[in-house]
Amino acid sequence: MLTYSISGGEASAIKADCLIDLAAGQKISFDLKSGGHWFGHGFNHVQPYPLETGSIVNSTFAVNNIQSPIWMCSNGTAILAEIMDMLDVRLNENSNGLLQIASRGGPLRLRLWHRASLPEAQSALLAHLGWPNQAPAAGLLGDSLFCTWTQYPRCLTQPRILDTAGQIHARGYPCSTLLIDDRWESCFGELEFAPDFPDPAAMVREIHSLGLKVWLWVTPFVNVEANGFDELSRRSILVPSRKKEGAAALFKWWGGTAGLIDVTAPQGRDWLRNKLARLQKSYGVDGFKIDGGDFKYQPSLDEAAWHAFAGESGYSDALLSLFEELCPNACETRTAWLSQRRSIIWRQGGKDSHWGLDNGLAAMVTLALQLGLMGYDILIPDMIPGRVQTMKTDDPLPSDELFVRWTEASAFMPIMQFSYFPWNYATETEQAVRAYALLHKKLQPYIAAHAAQRKSPLIRPIWYDAPQVAELFPVADEYMLGPDILVAPVLTTGAVSRDILLPPGSWIDAWTGRQVQAGRHRDYPAPCPGMPIFVRGERGDLALLLKNELAGIQRGTVLPSVTSTTYSAGLNRDLKVTG
Repeated sequence: MLTYSISGGEASAIKADCLIDLAAGQKISFDLKSGGHWFGHGFNHVQPYPLETGSIVNSTFAVNNIQSPIWMCSNGTAILAEIMDMLDVRLNENSNGLLQIASRGGPLRLRLWHRASLPEAQSALLAHLGWPNQAPAAGLLGDSLFCTWTQYPRCLTQPRILDTAGQIHARGYPCSTLLIDDRWESCFGELEFAPDFPDPAAMVREIHSLGLKVWLWVTPFVNVEANGFDELSRRSILVPSRKKEGAAALFKWWGGTAGLIDVTAPQGRDWLRNKLARLQKSYGVDGFKIDGGDFKYQPSLDEAAWHAFAGESGYSDALLSLFEELCPNACETRTAWLSQRRSIIWRQGGKDSHWGLDNGLAAMVTLALQLGLMGYDILIPDMIPGRVQTMKTDDPLPSDELFVRWTEASAFMPIMQFSYFPWNYATETEQAVRAYALLHKKLQPYIAAHAAQRKSPLIRPIWYDAPQVAELFPVADEYMLGPDILVAPVLTTGAVSRDILLPPGSWIDAWTGRQVQAGRHRDYPAPCPGMPIFVRGERGDLALLLKNELAGIQRGTVLPSVTSTTYSAGLNRDLKVTG
């Protein structure tokens, strides 16, 4: 049984559903070992799975990318901290074997569910939060979105956008939506097209004629140099300053110095809604890519005079509620706290273009598992193949192998997203990538059916349907798409085989059609391309569909030493260069 103590008091055991109330200044400590294996929490730069295999120390735990104050353990207990305020969370600090949670301010209530198995406890927790959210239109699931961020970071023009749309169409990618990242705006926060977009309405019409919808990247930030900044400050559309009447409380973000649109105030909410609605009505924009909402991109509390402060993590959900009202399920966000019920598409925050658990490809997989368990299961695993030089311009370009392995893992998640374009690479590499995108689209009916009728997460660990098998819980490099497809991505460079652990039942190798029994399989073939994929034995129809699609991919053609692309994605490129 899971045991805990409060501020050094006597240990107690969790035997049934319960509430635990902590007074201000109290700390609760759960014994990790007594709970078995641990899951939840959400984004961390180093993404351990299960959680006890690493360490997370965050004395200012508040919304940063997709997180929630949720933890659960394999002995059948799920924990929810019902709070929008900042927490002090320390998990396995200095390998001490404890999960320690404390409020940074007032009292704290924890709600716990204890059931015969973790899936039962997890289901009860998510039902309490209002999950499942409404699934997006079936056509978006199984899709390959394209966004412009790593191909044209901060050097966008109307011709480049139209060329991108034309390339997607001509090359036959199964894409329904093109996302236009920064800088389409004249200035951050103006929400008006820049001079490099002389006729945005005509641009959107042309993109629509190719069968693509258009989403715009937007933030709730208005930079100090933006037209109208002073007026927005005077009208308290931006969070006001406590220290200077008629001024906005300022903060720094990656795009400069800004004020924050106060969506807790009627005038701020109305202003942002009207600006977004004008982009829809005047230019035909179909949806939005939401960035921001993190606590670290808000003015400091001693500076800000909020209309209705909702806690350090409350702003994010208030922002998402506005987009949900305006265009439900036609928006994606990388930021959330306790928003599982929202009709929003979840996106992992930016990953770095390398292999590791430190925000690389392996972390993309382990975070997907954590987010699925927390109710953020209709997700985009961020951009293939990561952020590509947009954090450090001298980073090496992603190899063909990394690009293909990232694509393979993403092809068995609800929605894929390309940003560094596949046609930067050699023809053979792009052909493999495109084949996975087409396979992903063939899975659309399967994904959409399970998304619409979710009784369990769409992306889930391999133990979810067999929680009685203890050896399944530590597996960090396999996952399920729905109940019937098991994916074993390759997450290390140079690997052409890997060990497999299959849950109980009979399985079909999707590449060969061969029956494979449950249990461990050492050195299973995993060439590049060609990661192992398995289908439940009773779903022969699904196995045949995959086998037919995979027949178009020649396994083992990509070598780890090859980087065929030379296209720089750094932020320091001249806006006017062509290509």
